[in-house]
Amino acid sequence: MGGMDFSRRDFLRGAGAVGLASGAFGIFGGAGLAFADDTAASEEAVNAYQAIVPDETSLLSPKKVACPGPRGPIAFEDREIAPSEIASTEECDVLVIGAGIAGLTASLKAAEEGASVICIEKMTKGRGCFECFGAYDAQCQKDAGVQVDPAQLLDEIYRSAYWRTRPEPARTYVFRSGEATDFWQQMLDKGENGFVITKVEQAPNTNGMPMIDSELGFYDSPSLPPDAGVRSGLSGIYVCREMAEIAKQYDALDIRYSTPGVQLVRDGEGRVTGVVAKSGEEYIRINASKGVILATGSYDANPEMMEAWVRPEDYATSSWWNPGWGTTGDGHMMGLKIGAGMDSLPHPVMNFRWGNPDSFYDARVWTAIWLAINVNAQGNRYVNEDLPFQSVSNAQNAQPGFGANCWQIFDDGMLGASEEEVAGAKAAMDEFIEKGWAFSASSPRELAEKCGIDPDGLEQTVTTWNAYWNDKKDRDFNRFMESTAPFAGETIYALTTNSCILATGGGLTIDGACRVLDTDDAVIEGLYAVGNVSGSFFAGNYPRHIPGTSIGRAITFGFVAAEHAVKGA
Repeated sequence: MGGMDFSRRDFLRGAGAVGLASGAFGIFGGAGLAFADDTAASEEAVNAYQAIVPDETSLLSPKKVACPGPRGPIAFEDREIAPSEIASTEECDVLVIGAGIAGLTASLKAAEEGASVICIEKMTKGRGCFECFGAYDAQCQKDAGVQVDPAQLLDEIYRSAYWRTRPEPARTYVFRSGEATDFWQQMLDKGENGFVITKVEQAPNTNGMPMIDSELGFYDSPSLPPDAGVRSGLSGIYVCREMAEIAKQYDALDIRYSTPGVQLVRDGEGRVTGVVAKSGEEYIRINASKGVILATGSYDANPEMMEAWVRPEDYATSSWWNPGWGTTGDGHMMGLKIGAGMDSLPHPVMNFRWGNPDSFYDARVWTAIWLAINVNAQGNRYVNEDLPFQSVSNAQNAQPGFGANCWQIFDDGMLGASEEEVAGAKAAMDEFIEKGWAFSASSPRELAEKCGIDPDGLEQTVTTWNAYWNDKKDRDFNRFMESTAPFAGETIYALTTNSCILATGGGLTIDGACRVLDTDDAVIEGLYAVGNVSGSFFAGNYPRHIPGTSIGRAITFGFVAAEHAVKGA
């Protein structure tokens, strides 16, 4: 059911005349797709990712742009692995592929339900870069007196996808996230470091977006290092490390690192019964009697897949923030290989503002960036700067050159509210000027000439901004002017800005129990997808104004998939 007769010949036909090297998606060899002719690698890889679905497909045809992102090790192999190549076979109830936050949650839940669990992870230490997450009706929210309207939360999820998704996965997230969060806290209580989930305070919105008070995090946990609250994603790394330690308390739960899943195994009736994996140089087969849970993450560390499946403007001038480069789309390809459905292209990308050429700007310049105006190469503003991170990033990517040569403009009166904050911002700006990321001048015209934008445009924009500030009305983008500042200082700064990519948000289609669906919308028995390898949730855009839906659904779907695999409906 849902299977397909997909030969290597079919795969190569889509790849063009240049042949793929043996084991084209071979494990770690060259840390990416291995093509016989490296000069054609990028074009051929894009074709390969399109050709994974052999039937008639609707493909994107945007201007081709090379993806400048990281290249992680690819595990998926598109070839027949002969039985003679399998060195050993193992048995378990539940097999989880991927040890990020979704995979760890699934593994712990399945083990807690009494299942024997093997979790395999191709990287050496697993993954877990996140900051906060969203939930509804968790115990910590009840204790804090937080009331979230589930109907509003659901409606905003649907609205943000322009109703291009099905309701079942969103309903699973909303109505099971509280239970999943409580389970997570119960697991963390088994650890030694006292991680505690608490409400994250949110400032009132001034940008027209609804404020949904569903955000939770770990900022009150005493074990976090002091900088975890001001460096995006650091808290999640420590939490996942704790979860991996807690897993050692379960005799029937085995987490194995440096063990990539290569391809799924099905029986004669189409049920997924296990996986072929690699242990060292040997192939092993792991059979799972109750289910296989894909938790392999997104594909932001696979440049060719990014080029094939997402908009070029969403990556062309971006930096990346993902300390673990294991997110190469292995689960996507394993699922597609056996006939799984997938979200329509282009897939959404979690791309945020406040990026610098390396990653994100640190807290020393947050006040300045918050008060700044954003301008393009013509010196013109292009967005309401108070919009959520994703929205500002999207607007920048729509500028000429996919957002190249955009700047955050502020002066020395916007650096901070205290002498200490101003001193820290000035020190940061000195560092950024030395790196070529920033410029300073005594006038807008001089500043524009330094950073290569139109002097007349910037001069007029600053004059117009000051007039808007005096009138307390932004007639261009309706920014809330009560929390802004005029240009009245002696020194004016330009700080470069680019989008920063955290993950992709499109994946395999699933039902409300996180079971993967095939291209005919039938359940592929025995196969689940959770976290960023799962789809049916986002469309077109990542809705950052809804707190923590990416990590929230990862936790919830990991919890739900494991429960369903062990206990059934």
